[in-house]
Amino acid sequence: MHDRQAFRDAHQGGDSIRRISRSKGASRNAVRRGLRPGARDSYYRPSASEEAEPAVTDTLADYPHMSVADIALLIDWRMSRRQLSDLVARLRPQRAAEWPTIEARPLNSITIGNLSTKPLRAGKMKIGELIL
Repeated sequence: MHDRQAFRDAHQGGDSIRRISRSKGASRNAVRRGLRPGARDSYYRPSASEEAEPAVTDTLADYPHMSVADIALLIDWRMSRRQLSDLVARLRPQRAAEWPTIEARPLNSITIGNLSTKPLRAGKMKIGELIL
């Protein structure tokens, strides 16, 4: 955030709150908070995505291909969708190395229902319709 010690130094040098805020690029209220007696020298507030990172990491570990909208519902995300999307895009490749590899089964081994031994018949596809 802002360098509060620099606020104090400038104020002790005779600068006004308005001049300090203009020169340091901070709001006047931020300068006032920095000049209060007992104010900490540094201030840090984690972003919403930093706070949600453990929950998103756990969700991706269990459901690696879950959509961002579903993750938002699962972790009760109430902030910007873009923030969560950026977080998921950053974390998903990191978790991808840990996912098990799944090989596709051949089409003729897929059957209809549990008791059926007849393989599923695949037809030819045309745009907009299925021909069997």
